[in-house]
Amino acid sequence: MAVSSTRAETLPRRRVAFVVQRYGAEIDGGSETLCRAVAERMSATADVEVLTTTAVDYLSWKNELPPGESMQHGVCVRRFPVASRRWVRSFGRLSERLYRTAHTLEDEIAWMIRQGPRTPELLAHLKESQHRFDAFVFFTYLYYPTYFGLPLVAANSVLVPTLHDEPPARFDIFRGLFAAARTFVWNTPEERALARDLFGIEDEGEIAGVGIEIASPSRDGGFRGRYGLGEFVLYVGRVDVWKGIPELLEFFSRYRAEKAPDLTLVLVGKIHMQLPTLSGVKALGHLAEGEKLEAFAEAVATIQPSPFESLSLVMLESWKLGTPVVANARSPVVVGQCARSGGGLTYSSYEDFAAALERVRGDDGRRLGEQGRRFVDAECSWERILGIYRRAVERASGGRR
Repeated sequence: MAVSSTRAETLPRRRVAFVVQRYGAEIDGGSETLCRAVAERMSATADVEVLTTTAVDYLSWKNELPPGESMQHGVCVRRFPVASRRWVRSFGRLSERLYRTAHTLEDEIAWMIRQGPRTPELLAHLKESQHRFDAFVFFTYLYYPTYFGLPLVAANSVLVPTLHDEPPARFDIFRGLFAAARTFVWNTPEERALARDLFGIEDEGEIAGVGIEIASPSRDGGFRGRYGLGEFVLYVGRVDVWKGIPELLEFFSRYRAEKAPDLTLVLVGKIHMQLPTLSGVKALGHLAEGEKLEAFAEAVATIQPSPFESLSLVMLESWKLGTPVVANARSPVVVGQCARSGGGLTYSSYEDFAAALERVRGDDGRRLGEQGRRFVDAECSWERILGIYRRAVERASGGRR
């Protein structure tokens, strides 16, 4: 049941620690972006401190930012150094072995230590400061700070799992983690259902999602003109093998050759893979927020090719600007988002992909985009979402001041 605005105003001002593996405006991860958005907004009604690392790159966890305390947009951020880098190839070999063969619980714990970012100083700080905070909000189940940190403050913990069906989610070590959390905030109904199936979690916590507050940019074709574009479809996010980029490139190249020789695929985001040289593909790297919004507004459609999503912020931003989405049907979460919004089409084969592009490039595109816009306006207000996080903090605090 929702808390009324009067009741929300009378809730005590809580002391809340947010724990996340990376933090800052330069970080492009979905869970990190969600953490920052919630922390900054909750700081208006709570004393918020973020506990994080000095890493920027999620592959190596190399120390790049200065350790210690700083203020960012009204939030106290305390960074701890990463004790050891992650070596991508050897860790990848270890992961593949554990995903494919029988192994022990000790193997999984060793995997988690190497998964990182390994931050013993952050864990020590959590243990020492557990009585300074009313609640500890952990973002993402998958990394060292949550796995080893949440049990230290379990009685006052909120877990925001950003869970999706990926190989590590099947590891036995996570059963104990999910059992230890005091309460949860979920991003989608599909995420909560998956946690119930994997870990026996009952329907605890509420489904929040993320708020979308973006100004509508000019639609005068400035983005197309700046980059010499005609009709284009858009991908926004990490340009990464795990995000489904190789299949997207294959499907798009075939579609362009068969049906749309003047169509361009624009990739926006940091590049973490070797891109082949393909006609009609333009990789722009990271763009400033204003340019990214222009790209959403001027695109024929936004493509979401990732099979592993717990919530697609990109899809919500696209819908907010009235642009339809074409999404990978292997992700139950994005299938659910498309079904609830009426703003997107899904594909599980090249034939589906081509048919979806034909529809969004035709008369269906405007209708789908408008349905997506109405959905975001109704479901993605920060007022509603912050109410859910405040109630989670109250449950975790147990009434303790």
